[in-house]
Amino acid sequence: MHQLAQLNLAAKGGEAKVHALLEDVVEYHQGVYPEHKLALAVWFARSSAGDVQHLLELFSGTPRASIEETQFSLLWKTGSESPPFVRIHATSVEHFSQQFLTNRRSVARFFENPEVLYFDKDLVASDILREFRVITDPPGLLKGWYVNENQYEASRSFRDTMATYCSFRPQVGLVKTHESADFRTCKGVPHVEVGQRWLPLSPAGVKIHTFFNDLQDGRPGYFVFEGGSAYRILKFEVTTAPQYANLVLEPPRDDRYVEVYLRSVYPPS
Repeated sequence: MHQLAQLNLAAKGGEAKVHALLEDVVEYHQGVYPEHKLALAVWFARSSAGDVQHLLELFSGTPRASIEETQFSLLWKTGSESPPFVRIHATSVEHFSQQFLTNRRSVARFFENPEVLYFDKDLVASDILREFRVITDPPGLLKGWYVNENQYEASRSFRDTMATYCSFRPQVGLVKTHESADFRTCKGVPHVEVGQRWLPLSPAGVKIHTFFNDLQDGRPGYFVFEGGSAYRILKFEVTTAPQYANLVLEPPRDDRYVEVYLRSVYPPS
């Protein structure tokens, strides 16, 4: 049993070393082609025991007609040409997306035991990310913006407000935990985007946001969400709710969540 434990530990150590070496390659390729941004890097057919590791890299920009392969030592920083090696399978996002939609068998090998080392969700289609088991949004997430009281009341029309804010990336997300039968009030866990993933705000983290501090200072504001719904912010509350773990991508260790209470409002005319 002791020898088995040592073998497992050695295997894990070897995988961690290969993982770190591959991440070095990916980090370098994020900046080496300024006109072609790295959009996705996947370590596939994962096995730290092999002399050759396989890395899929998708780049934005001019479409390529094929998947090009190059190989070099993962110890390239030291000038070594010894194993382990990495074989890069590189192509454009457009070409890979086309093959994914029309000739799935041609790209099936890239989905064998994969681990995503890098992704840019603005450059890669969501169905491809899902196939690689990249989940960036919790189920039912609403995305929107904070509008302070003065901005909301000064709006000439709700349509103008939405047109203004929709030109920006969403600032806040909401996963509803309760909604009244008449849909006039609800509460939910507020989220923010961290590293391209939407994660719940912590009790400490919420305190740095304008929408929280405005409310504490007696200036309640509004959340407006994609799709056209608008809510007045009523209060924030910290609650212990282990049952919310399946609603978020990363549950807090102490099961403490920030909840925001909201009241639906009719858009200003």
